[in-house]
Amino acid sequence: MRKPLSVILILMSLFSGQLFAKANGHLFYKVQNADHVLRHSGDSDDIHSKFEDSADDLRNKNHSHAQSD
Repeated sequence: MRKPLSVILILMSLFSGQLFAKANGHLFYKVQNADHVLRHSGDSDDIHSKFEDSADDLRNKNHSHAQSD
């Protein structure tokens, strides 16, 4: 009797969060999967690094152009 009761209590506790999340008054946030987040941050880092390189090149060109004048 003790083991089936334990199993029932565990199952109820596992699914209660899902039931309460759908009830009124509880907020449920959709979380993106880790693969999508990592790919997006990797793309953002790549774009940021290319932007910094371009800005450095432009800054160097303007600096060298100003010195030659």
